[in-house]
Amino acid sequence: MELRQLKYFVEVSRRKSYSEASKALYVTQSTLSQQIQKLEDEIGVELLTRDTRHVELSDYGTQFLPCALQILQDAQASIDRIKDVQNLMAGDLRVGSTFSFDPLLHKTALDFHKRYPYIKIAIHSASKEELLQMLIDRELDIVLAYKSALADERIVSHLLFNGNLSLIMDKRYAPKIAGGIVLSDLQNYPLALPSKGLQARDALDLMLSTQNINLDIRFELNNLHGILSLVRNSRLATILSGEVVSNVDAFAAVPINHPDARMDGCYHYLKNVYQKKSAGIFIDMIKENNAFNMAGRFAE
Repeated sequence: MELRQLKYFVEVSRRKSYSEASKALYVTQSTLSQQIQKLEDEIGVELLTRDTRHVELSDYGTQFLPCALQILQDAQASIDRIKDVQNLMAGDLRVGSTFSFDPLLHKTALDFHKRYPYIKIAIHSASKEELLQMLIDRELDIVLAYKSALADERIVSHLLFNGNLSLIMDKRYAPKIAGGIVLSDLQNYPLALPSKGLQARDALDLMLSTQNINLDIRFELNNLHGILSLVRNSRLATILSGEVVSNVDAFAAVPINHPDARMDGCYHYLKNVYQKKSAGIFIDMIKENNAFNMAGRFAE
């Protein structure tokens, strides 16, 4: 059964004439007759009764007509829906982000929504490991997270910005140190750190695992906004990628000199999997927004 056969049948039913239907459809009467005959042969019943002057629906045709109309309507609706998706008038986008990327993600999501209000955006914030597993399980379309130490051949990662783990403080209390600090210097500061399991904290703990260094940890939080709120207007310090506050005058970031202190921001997607048009545009907007403005809201 072909859509054109249904279309021909419906048109003949409406006009009760092969000649009129053929003109409306821009096909020959013989083509019209042959295709309807093929439809009747496939179904196994006569849909139209014909004589030299009249064409009428049979009892079978009367019952079949509303079904044919519904199929044609559903087919057209499907085509319209595809066009909507192509024009970003429908669809969904699932984005994952580690907590450090939340400001960048939320700004981009708002900008995207203003341009494409009919795309539903689902945002999931979690640890890098959880997000990448969700990506592999096809529960997410894009993940924003720092670069992994170990590459996964199933995942494609692209650099957004180069970063380095840094000691971050209110600039009024930050040490005037040129060229950065070493790990042992971190013992001299009361700290509000990201919780264990977050990427900056895991990177810090890995660097400290072979050192005899005791940190003065006063707070642990799994929320970037909370950490920076504690650090601002106090003598507390935190340890995050320096890019988080690179455009925020209220903070100073002193890089930690260590080979494992690199914190390169990336976006990740699954290799050899269909990429939604909306995902590609969202990534372009992330690049436009610039990762260096991630914490711009703290500048107030």
